[in-house]
Amino acid sequence: MVTPMLRELAGPFPMRPLFERSWYVHERTARELTEAWADACSQAVQNGSAEELHAARDNYQGILLGYLKILDGYLMLLNHVPEESPEAEFTNSIKRTRVAVQKHYDALFPRWQTIDDLEALLLERVSPSNEQLKTLAAGHRPPQAWFDEDHNALTTPE
Repeated sequence: MVTPMLRELAGPFPMRPLFERSWYVHERTARELTEAWADACSQAVQNGSAEELHAARDNYQGILLGYLKILDGYLMLLNHVPEESPEAEFTNSIKRTRVAVQKHYDALFPRWQTIDDLEALLLERVSPSNEQLKTLAAGHRPPQAWFDEDHNALTTPE
């Protein structure tokens, strides 16, 4: 069968050096990539440096795509030696990390092509959502004076 030949060629678990505790690195790296994006967005809004952030678009996209390929490679290796793969939590961790990075990528790059696209994304990050606005409105009713105003006084006489 194939498995005994694989053992002879590469040992009982050929990818073990690649996998030992490395998923922690991958989870941390994925988290750092998304946190770095959030920090860069905050700085771009505060400093008015959307152009600088836009200039880094292709590099950041390349980093995310490369990282997705690394995670896909891990998953491919795990699929080729299932009876010798590490515990299920390891595989699930890699899958979760891959989903998180893909979600982050999908939220950015289909929408971010131009500087105007980036500025719209930045505006979304700092603008309150409709739900937040409704909550604020419910807790802060307009003053009674607004209701008591004579709206006819604002019209121009004919």
